Amino acid sequence: MEVQDLPAHRRGETNKRRPTRQIQGGSSRFGLVAPRTPKLTERDRKNLREYWDFYEALGPQIQQELRNAAAAMPEWGPILRAMTPKQLDENDRRSQALQRTALVEGDWEPYLADLATQGGQYALAGITFTSWFEIIAAYRETIRNHVIRLSETDFTRAMRIGEGMNRMIDIAMAGIGEAYLATKEHIISQQQEAIRELSLPILQIRERLLIVPLVGLIDSQRARTLTETLLIAIRDRRARGVVMDITGVPMVDTAVANHLVQATEAARLMGATVIITGIAAEIAQTLVGMGARLLNVRTVVDLQDGLEEIERVLGYRDGELSADQALLD
Repeated sequence: MEVQDLPAHRRGETNKRRPTRQIQGGSSRFGLVAPRTPKLTERDRKNLREYWDFYEALGPQIQQELRNAAAAMPEWGPILRAMTPKQLDENDRRSQALQRTALVEGDWEPYLADLATQGGQYALAGITFTSWFEIIAAYRETIRNHVIRLSETDFTRAMRIGEGMNRMIDIAMAGIGEAYLATKEHIISQQQEAIRELSLPILQIRERLLIVPLVGLIDSQRARTLTETLLIAIRDRRARGVVMDITGVPMVDTAVANHLVQATEAARLMGATVIITGIAAEIAQTLVGMGARLLNVRTVVDLQDGLEEIERVLGYRDGELSADQALLD
């Protein structure tokens, strides 16, 4: 088992909660390319080859020692215990084949693409940076113990092997780390998008009537999302009236006021009347003091008044659209 090839889950299986990061034609599902072939000096190549010859000769022993160390770690242990000995052995053989292709034949692309896939898998599996450092430390210590014994008889070779090991780990961690961070950023972006959607609920309370309860700060990004989501809801639900309640918005300044006006005007172009409710006295004073103006925007004190006003405007009678209003539709 290689430190750079501890699986986030069994190879060949997909994560049940999210798709794993796949490299296809050099590009990933998150828009990044696989790591580039590392720039190596002649000394790097010799040291890497020395390291590989040393590692390959002791491979089974080193792999077992590393497995034992990883099995005791909180995050890696459950992953290893979920795999059968046959799966672990197949995983090790595959890893060694990829490394040999890179170090001996000089073809780094398959190995680096595999590192990128692993980085995405680790991120999706929730493996932390702390666990990375733990497994790296265990790997270094495992190799170091063997190199120390070699240094007693061949100090010069032991030094070359140590340099080769460090260079190999640097390459592996750079490849894994880039994909890990890209995947984490993608996950965070998806979570933020989900939060924005949850923070902009649009509810249909009656035929052709929507209510939009806003909670939290409104920035430019959220304002754009509000406008887009509102217009889609108006179109899909054929809404004629919208009550936008801002009681839960802690601060309304000129920028927020402009966003609300733009959303209202866009809705009007879609044929819907918008009423804004929940403007507190202190917010009204702030807007006046700042010179902010909600031109052509209907406002009332609270949500109840807003619902009554929009029903009057739309001609609701006993909770239903009036015959005249229905004919207009």
